[in-house]
Amino acid sequence: MYINELSQNSIFKLPYLTKRQIFLLQKMNIMSVYDIINYFPFRYEDRSSLSSIQESIINGKPVSIIATVIAHEYIYFNQKRHPKILIQDENIRAYLVGFNREYLRNSLKVGHKYYIYAQFSYKYNEIQTANFDFEEYNPQEKPKHFGFILPIYRLTEKMYIKEFRGIIKKTFENYLEKIDDELPQYVLKAHNLISKREALFKIHFPEDVTSLNKAKLRLAYEEFFSIQLAVSLKKMNIHRYNKKFTYEKRDKLNSFLSLLPYSITEAQKRVIREIIEDMNQPKPMHRLIQGDVGSGKTTVAVAGMICAAENGYQTALMVPTEVLAIQHYENLKPYFEKLGISSVILTGSLTNAEKENLYNDTKEGHISIVIGTHALIQEGLYFRNLSLIVFDEQHRFGVDQRISLSKKAENPDILVMTATPIPRTLTLTVYGDLDLSVIDEMPAGRKKIVTQWITKKKYSGLMELVEEELQKGRQAYFIYPLIEESEKIDTENAIKMHKVLQKHFSQYRVGLLHGRMSALEKQTVMDSFRKNEIQILVSTSVIEVGIDVKNATVMVIEGAERFGLSQLHQLRGRVGRGEYQSYCLLVTSGSESEDTEARMNAMISFNDGFKIAEEDLKLRGPGEILGVKQSGLPELKIADYIRNEKLLSIARQDAQNILKSDPDLSKEINQSLKKGIIDFIPSDYLYSG
Repeated sequence: MYINELSQNSIFKLPYLTKRQIFLLQKMNIMSVYDIINYFPFRYEDRSSLSSIQESIINGKPVSIIATVIAHEYIYFNQKRHPKILIQDENIRAYLVGFNREYLRNSLKVGHKYYIYAQFSYKYNEIQTANFDFEEYNPQEKPKHFGFILPIYRLTEKMYIKEFRGIIKKTFENYLEKIDDELPQYVLKAHNLISKREALFKIHFPEDVTSLNKAKLRLAYEEFFSIQLAVSLKKMNIHRYNKKFTYEKRDKLNSFLSLLPYSITEAQKRVIREIIEDMNQPKPMHRLIQGDVGSGKTTVAVAGMICAAENGYQTALMVPTEVLAIQHYENLKPYFEKLGISSVILTGSLTNAEKENLYNDTKEGHISIVIGTHALIQEGLYFRNLSLIVFDEQHRFGVDQRISLSKKAENPDILVMTATPIPRTLTLTVYGDLDLSVIDEMPAGRKKIVTQWITKKKYSGLMELVEEELQKGRQAYFIYPLIEESEKIDTENAIKMHKVLQKHFSQYRVGLLHGRMSALEKQTVMDSFRKNEIQILVSTSVIEVGIDVKNATVMVIEGAERFGLSQLHQLRGRVGRGEYQSYCLLVTSGSESEDTEARMNAMISFNDGFKIAEEDLKLRGPGEILGVKQSGLPELKIADYIRNEKLLSIARQDAQNILKSDPDLSKEINQSLKKGIIDFIPSDYLYSG
């Protein structure tokens, strides 16, 4: 039995669980034997050896000690009396402060010795700790909770760690010997990895640091390997099919490049060559374009779209928001018209009559390029000869949406753009089935955006800077995290502040943009802002991606602590798109957490999107950055994209080597890979474009 198969064994059928325990496990999203075994500790306490209070103070780390209770005292806090217990190890005395733990008077008896686990420090001119665990010392008995490494789990209220460890132990007694190994023996031997059974047991019940590290290594390697095996197999499946499209004509592509009011960068030229070469291969193109904000990804993608249109084929360009769809359509339509290429925009806000006309024209092949939002995947839309699909901001779409659009063509070429730079390790994982093009050069003449972190106390200086830029004829954004007031979040909102800014900047026009507005309302506001008929645009993060107004030089982000690091970088990228010096002003409340300080300092320190992405990965993890849950691949529980980059590369190479020698995993020695890993990857992921 493979570990994934244990997901079929419900906790309701486990005789050793009480109704109360089942209820609490459900609150922890534990529904099966698989969930119990894979509910890994989030940290460990090393209680395997004894130390001293002095050692804890010197190293600033928790220690296990044996100490004698000397006396009971009290501390008064919030008009309440709390136990304060004086202890002594071999050399030093210290206090255990037990807030709201009155039972300590009876549990810690004067004159008795106890094992104690705690981190001690100097506080109020004495050595003390308020966070500690203990167990009575008996030289004739082995301690129950000391002398080993103790795993710590995230538990729901009223589920106690000793109780949960008992549930895991009982589950192992019933199921551990039934678990088969997904990894073949030759892989385990090649890397000196322990078995799956041993790794699972020791991740919960480590004997020492060495055994724990071996368990982590084994499970981390398998996580990376499983994902890389699936990614590599998907890439192989894609290239098993031939496409029926050929792109021989290039005249309109060359004309498009000559029509541009600027010279494209060498990086853009290189990526365009990669795209056109891919499109002329017999196998479908699956390529990812990575580049920082403002590096010119859209121009590169449009080159491929024009090449397809010139050769008689259709393109679908899918974007995440109506605002961006409208901008793309309005910016690109003049070029398409000059080149004799028909284009339309499809969004959810079109009337039924408008949609019907568009559907008919697209089905008959009268339309070459369709730009749209999620409306592109609606059942009523059919293409005559769709050959190229472009996804802008791919991580905004779920895997199901990507599959749905891909099914509207037979083995189409697929181009994925992302304005969110992604660390290499994540690219290999989430986009490992795609060939990678990186635009690593910014257009000439761009100036570095000056980024400042401002608290409310210095707000007057911010308003003066905005005024100075407006007087120069420039424009400004004011971004807010909420549309309307919320009782739960004390943050200024777009609607309220729109009125405030109208009064403050009475000599200028102040516009408002947010997600609840209709497409026509959004378009009207954006058109006015582009024409400088509106000088200040108050908005939510609906303008985060792709909005391009070269005259805008100030980006004020209110409640900046409410935004993720990559999102802040995207918002900053809405300015600095012309030749003028631009500014990004991050406004926070003044009572910042460590996480907020880290994000603000990263924004001040780095303008490079890839460096920002690495910092974001450290702070938030991959799930929030990329929507990994939407990728169709499992989340990592043990492996770490930052610390284990070398391990990822090894696992990737192993997966590719195995598939090279056994593409269908049909050999007997690889059956565990097929049955234990591949059979549990959604088929829509493995066999989709």
